[in-house]
Amino acid sequence: MKFSSRCVMPGVIWALACCAVAPALADTAVSPITTEAEHTFWWGDFAALEKQNALLRQPGHITSDGSSEIELFRTGLNRVIGSGEADREAYLRELEALTLQWAGEYPRSALAHVLHAQVLKAHAWSYRGDGFVHEVPPQAWEDFQSYLQRAAKYLADHADVALTDSYAYEALVGIGMGLEWSPAQQRAIAEEGLKRNPEDVGLYFRVVRTLLPKWGGNAKLLDQYIREVTENTKATYGTGMYARLYSYAAEEQYGHALFEASAADWPTMKRSYEDMMARYPDSPTRRNYYAYMACLAKDQETLRRLLEELGPQVDASKWGANPKRSLEGCQRLAAKV
Repeated sequence: MKFSSRCVMPGVIWALACCAVAPALADTAVSPITTEAEHTFWWGDFAALEKQNALLRQPGHITSDGSSEIELFRTGLNRVIGSGEADREAYLRELEALTLQWAGEYPRSALAHVLHAQVLKAHAWSYRGDGFVHEVPPQAWEDFQSYLQRAAKYLADHADVALTDSYAYEALVGIGMGLEWSPAQQRAIAEEGLKRNPEDVGLYFRVVRTLLPKWGGNAKLLDQYIREVTENTKATYGTGMYARLYSYAAEEQYGHALFEASAADWPTMKRSYEDMMARYPDSPTRRNYYAYMACLAKDQETLRRLLEELGPQVDASKWGANPKRSLEGCQRLAAKV
């Protein structure tokens, strides 16, 4: 599978992605790490992906705003796996074949095996969709379960290699969510992954998703987990994980009702964001998220101050669902006397 100005790709992947990918690769708002991973995946240069993955798994790969570089790398991989909207079925089948080929050519590569499992997982979710269970046709539900079981079995069959990389545990949490493994099981999986790479903070976010009410969790379990993670990561992130994980919970489910429907506490979150801004003062991304949370908490004074600090760096994409309208409403709140 290759991408170039001439769009040299095989079969369905060429037809579906050739023209669609170029704009994404030129998106300056995306991290260069994400762009490079996406570009390299489209080129089909697995050796380069393996090299980058090995590098970013090492300690110390955290950006100047506290983001995990390995997480940014995986975002690029996911952008490729999540493509092919025009004919998703054919695209995923070809991607399955490609990643299985890579796993055969690089049998001692954890990344190759995990990528194949991730594609199987993506294929499963293409059948299920993001709606309620009762909206999924019976046959599609069967296919959903079958593909998840295939992904789980594949990782189990290649556990001696695949489970050396924390990425495998991220895949397993996603598989477990679909197969309705218990929250305790999924948390234990994430903890094993963190033993492989303590800086793989993406695992915390994957667990948070499993604890949301829409996936069978509840506000109390979610709050307990977020507070525990915040305490356990203080040495590296201060109290920042409290704000980061609750902001993610808002993005994934609670939205504008975060402080009404969950156990999120604004004074605690505000201190968490202030801690992050002290550590990463030049991060407009963090400041945008902070301002949005201040708006949800109806903290007019903090919201006004942050909007003034942001000036032209206000980024509507960080302001929740229907972001432009959300930002407009928050700006009106800040302007009220």
